[in-house]
Amino acid sequence: MKPDLNPDQQTLVREPLCLPRFAERVRSRPFVVALEGPNGAGKTTLSRLLAKQFAAPTCMGTDAAWLSDAFRIRMIRDAEWFVSAMFFWSGCFEQMRVWRDRPNPLVIMDRSLWSTLAVHSAERPERLEALLDMLRPIAGQIQLPDLTLVLEASYETCQSRIAQKSGTARVLDDLTANRTFHSRERDFYHWLAGQRAEVLFLDVNQSSPEAVAERAAAVISEKAGVRRPVATVVDSGSKISSSAA
Repeated sequence: MKPDLNPDQQTLVREPLCLPRFAERVRSRPFVVALEGPNGAGKTTLSRLLAKQFAAPTCMGTDAAWLSDAFRIRMIRDAEWFVSAMFFWSGCFEQMRVWRDRPNPLVIMDRSLWSTLAVHSAERPERLEALLDMLRPIAGQIQLPDLTLVLEASYETCQSRIAQKSGTARVLDDLTANRTFHSRERDFYHWLAGQRAEVLFLDVNQSSPEAVAERAAAVISEKAGVRRPVATVVDSGSKISSSAA
């Protein structure tokens, strides 16, 4: 087992790496907005609020057939890391296929294929290169989300929200509940934003879920060209950017 890399070393691991070239967008499919970020950042709550604002369907980034408690626990906690990665990626690719021919103009997706890269890169930064090499032969057939909103929340904020969970969700979130993992996961998303212009950051530390949803909705309306069927009031205290401060 390789030792953990220090921050300087993990930067060296990522700097020469780049994403493969993915498939061109299938124009007939819905505009897919993926919500990313650490456990406890509020992705699931935000997806529900956005779905309500836009009267749009929401789904997990991995197809529901992959998400029984027994499968999730086995693949997140027990399986070899590369088996886990391939398992969740297959569910992500299937989810995009499922939505490809739907008539909905907009879909809100709780996590996406980026989560698999984020989690394994945070667990051991040197895995990122191996995972990218696994993607390259098939990348040209993989559809990506059209917009990715990364929720940025402090370690303390995430832990306070995780503490309110129970059952399988709490058990799985606790597996990565440490500052090193949280910091590395954040670093991955910043690296990703340097690779993909459609990856934006949303600071969620000091705002209510409703205020976060309002700010996210404004960005989605702009990027997707989709109007919200309900009137809402914009809270100007947000911070959405293509890179973090």
